[in-house]
Amino acid sequence: MNKNLLTNRKGSALLVSILITAVMLVVGLGINRLIVVELRVERSLVQGGEAYYAAEGASELALLDIKANLAGYEASGEEATLDNGASYDYEISALGPVWPCDVYGDKVYDNEGELWRVLEVEESVIVPLFSDDGEDLTHLGDFKLDMTMDAGLSGSLRWKILGINGASRLTEAISDYEDIYGGGFYDWDANNKTAGYYQDLGGSWGGRQYVFIEEYNVSQFLRDHEYNYLILTNLSAGDYDVYVRLTDGDSDFVCEYVGVEADGFNGDFVQQIDTFVKEGEPLPVFDFVLWEKEV
Repeated sequence: MNKNLLTNRKGSALLVSILITAVMLVVGLGINRLIVVELRVERSLVQGGEAYYAAEGASELALLDIKANLAGYEASGEEATLDNGASYDYEISALGPVWPCDVYGDKVYDNEGELWRVLEVEESVIVPLFSDDGEDLTHLGDFKLDMTMDAGLSGSLRWKILGINGASRLTEAISDYEDIYGGGFYDWDANNKTAGYYQDLGGSWGGRQYVFIEEYNVSQFLRDHEYNYLILTNLSAGDYDVYVRLTDGDSDFVCEYVGVEADGFNGDFVQQIDTFVKEGEPLPVFDFVLWEKEV
């Protein structure tokens, strides 16, 4: 047999073997890359899911804190690490220097940076005039109530403050009506404001005795009572809105909506859940995304 022919056949076989090996290597590397990518995706989904559940759990803990404490409870930097390596922290924001505190919801009007609570006809809103930090209570002793309407309109606002008498421990109230004319700005100061108040004179045979004081100072009422609540009601004759806000308090006001910012962490992933719950209502409102990578 011709030696050159054998040599050529051996060379061709070697070349084919090299080509087949190269193809298999490329295919193997491609499959290996797909496996690595899939593993990374799976790890990301697991870490993102664990971060989500950590954030959700933190939000539930914050809601439990709000439910277990009185109005105005706040918390900052509450954090923990879970057994699976995920961690969380949350903050509760319930107080502000003015009321309303923020534009959350559809009843707050932003007038060049000033926030006003819009009261529709026959609508009432309740504002706690005390706050709870989990240990001590803070009571408002003075504040201003601003009220206005659109130009050309007129209406009436009824306000009432309910509180527990510090001496008798009975619930008492002071209240009055305010006439509002559109375009005007009414500055109502608790320190200078007086209104009608049924003052308790103590028990007697068959019941208790009260005396009606026509002009009783509102700030004095606030100092004499605890757990005070302000109730504002729009009693306008027409279908007209009244705009109200509280300012210049000697301590912060309790926001109508309590905000919770909860974060869950795992690896490179962060889950963020914002929760808003209205004071006195059981159902919260969530605002969240599934999960996102930390940047």
